[in-house]
Amino acid sequence: MNSMKLPPLNALRVFVAAAEHLSFTRAATSLHLTQGAVSRHVQTLEEFYGTSLFIRQARGLALTAEGEALVKPARDAFQLLHEASEMLRLRQSGLRVRIPPTPAMRWVLPNLPDFQTRYPEYTLHLITQLIHDKPFNRAEYDLAIIGMARPEVSTDMRIECICREKLVPVCSPALLQGAHPLRTPEDLQYHTLLHPWRDQDVWDRWLKLAGVNSLNSESGVTFDALEYALHAAAAGMGVTLAQVSMVNDDIQRGKLVIPFDTVLETEWAYYLMYSHEMAQQPKIRAFRDWLIATLERSEAISRNM
Repeated sequence: MNSMKLPPLNALRVFVAAAEHLSFTRAATSLHLTQGAVSRHVQTLEEFYGTSLFIRQARGLALTAEGEALVKPARDAFQLLHEASEMLRLRQSGLRVRIPPTPAMRWVLPNLPDFQTRYPEYTLHLITQLIHDKPFNRAEYDLAIIGMARPEVSTDMRIECICREKLVPVCSPALLQGAHPLRTPEDLQYHTLLHPWRDQDVWDRWLKLAGVNSLNSESGVTFDALEYALHAAAAGMGVTLAQVSMVNDDIQRGKLVIPFDTVLETEWAYYLMYSHEMAQQPKIRAFRDWLIATLERSEAISRNM
């Protein structure tokens, strides 16, 4: 990079203000300086360039030809600096999180007021995507919450397990009564199995764990995401399997119940992913610590249900 001698920036800023007002007095007022300070800054800049920038007149100031040549590039340069600084400030205060829809709705949104109270300096931007099928994109988001069976191996990414999958059956309280009340897992044969994910055998595994071998685990209705299955279950359409930490609020409000105690722990887990170079940024640490504390509280509530 070629070395170049730049003008004193404070003096240049004062010059731009004086050129806009064509008055040292009004420039001083706008910059919260004294008139003498403005005059000294302008004199410093004139000495730097070796030429007069203003014509001092009885009725005020006028720009010299050299002053006219300087004022627009100087004004544009300060505007570019301002825009770049504002963009950097917004980038530091904004926190972009890529997250699947159900964790967004079940973990983050209900607790968002708590995050905003604790960290009012950060603006949270949620980028919801159902399937994680692309490499981590630092240009689009700062960190990601990703569900997977096995963490991806990466030398430049930090991948932290935040929640292991523990599945329990949930349904509307109405299904505990009626013509075929749910009293034992065998009673599931009278109800629709709601499958929260395609191409997974979790119902088959849960039924075997519960000792039920006479039920077709593939029957029922299949959804693309847990959130849809939970809505269907709350509406009384059937029984779905759900991550324990995602149904606490619905259970406490009486929208859903857990009819059986059998818990299926799978190899699936949710991971927090962000680059090593971002690990020590305050906004990353704030969200990471807050989310883990939120999930720990949810886990404690689940144990006491």
